Amino acid sequence: MIASGLFSQDYWIRVPSPTTKWLLQCHFIDTVYGWACGDSGAIVHTSNAGTNWTAQNSGIANFVIDDIFFTSRYNGWALSNDYLFTGTIVLRTTNGGQTWTNSRFPDTTVVLYTVYFLDSLTGFLGGSFPGKIFKTTTGGANWFECNIDTAYCPYLYLFPKYDFAFLNANTGYACGGQIDIAGMMWKTTDGGLNWKTYCVTPEPLYHIKIINPAKILATGGDFEYGMAMAVSWDSGNTWIYDTTNLFGVGRSLAFRTPTEVWVPLAFYQHWGLSIDSANIFSAWLEIPAPDSTAVYAAQFVTPTFGWAVGSNGAIMKYNTSLIGVGDPNQVPLHSTLFQNYPNPFNPTTTISYYIAKASYVKITIYDLLGRQLHVFFEGTKPAGYHKLKFSSFGLASGVYFYKLEAGDFVESKKMVIVK
Repeated sequence: MIASGLFSQDYWIRVPSPTTKWLLQCHFIDTVYGWACGDSGAIVHTSNAGTNWTAQNSGIANFVIDDIFFTSRYNGWALSNDYLFTGTIVLRTTNGGQTWTNSRFPDTTVVLYTVYFLDSLTGFLGGSFPGKIFKTTTGGANWFECNIDTAYCPYLYLFPKYDFAFLNANTGYACGGQIDIAGMMWKTTDGGLNWKTYCVTPEPLYHIKIINPAKILATGGDFEYGMAMAVSWDSGNTWIYDTTNLFGVGRSLAFRTPTEVWVPLAFYQHWGLSIDSANIFSAWLEIPAPDSTAVYAAQFVTPTFGWAVGSNGAIMKYNTSLIGVGDPNQVPLHSTLFQNYPNPFNPTTTISYYIAKASYVKITIYDLLGRQLHVFFEGTKPAGYHKLKFSSFGLASGVYFYKLEAGDFVESKKMVIVK
């Protein structure tokens, strides 16, 4: 019922893209510089906060760019695989992607899917066939194989690795696994020289997020059982697994705020949305993607700067008008009712509005059938921005409406309660 009342076009807005090739990963280093990569050698780039995107020449024509990572606006790496013939291609740029150099990874028997750098010199590669982990301390000029301990999860330690995350120079994690066999986690406490293996879920995990030194999250799943989550509250030593009852596969954990998390569900053309920090056993909302887009990657740099990419070259930005965020120097010309934030919410949300002139203000809450539930008489308010904090106490989960009346101005918006 909740999902049917939401429209993702309100949350994510497609912007012009320089490609129609599928985009599978994105990486922003700040609110100005970002890259995305995907099918048939596609790499696209913005250097003006997403106002414009341009295609870069990767030098790859027939293979997917599997991953991309930058440590600064200049220094970046990417991976592609001609794995049927000659292994993995490592792409390198020192000028923001204006030019990319390609080199074969020395071990042509491995397929490498994911790249992560701690700084301009220290980095890691992971993949499958077999699922080894490699480290460099020379910016990728040389690589050496790391040791993977088999004691905690025998026989499965060389399953594919899909993502890395590091808490600091010593402590890091990797996630991965194999469909219909196991989802895996690996942990290092010595800078990646040695990794312990943990069998966590029945399906692969594709993205990992360090919340704090104790709490680690990962998402994944498969075509049959849908999106899955795994969490550790003891720094990755033990893990709890949970299904979410959402179809699709979790591809990335995009935290807009500490409590609001967007997870693209790939081929299912939907999002999973949590307003409870993506915690295990919490409820998830199912949000349709704009224009039936298959969304594969998303990232928030700040609560008001979020981007996602997907099928047919789709590039999407988060719609900040829903949370009443805009240019602070630009005053609305007319009275405006903003989208409540957070939305969906539990137990409280904030209703913000702007009135162009002093007016007597009334805010009314209605249920889906139009029945009046609460009336807030705000009294006479001066021109400018105002806020009302609203509690869901006594109300069930579902879709509700709130209406602002300020003099001659009347406007209504929709909000969702999830308990």
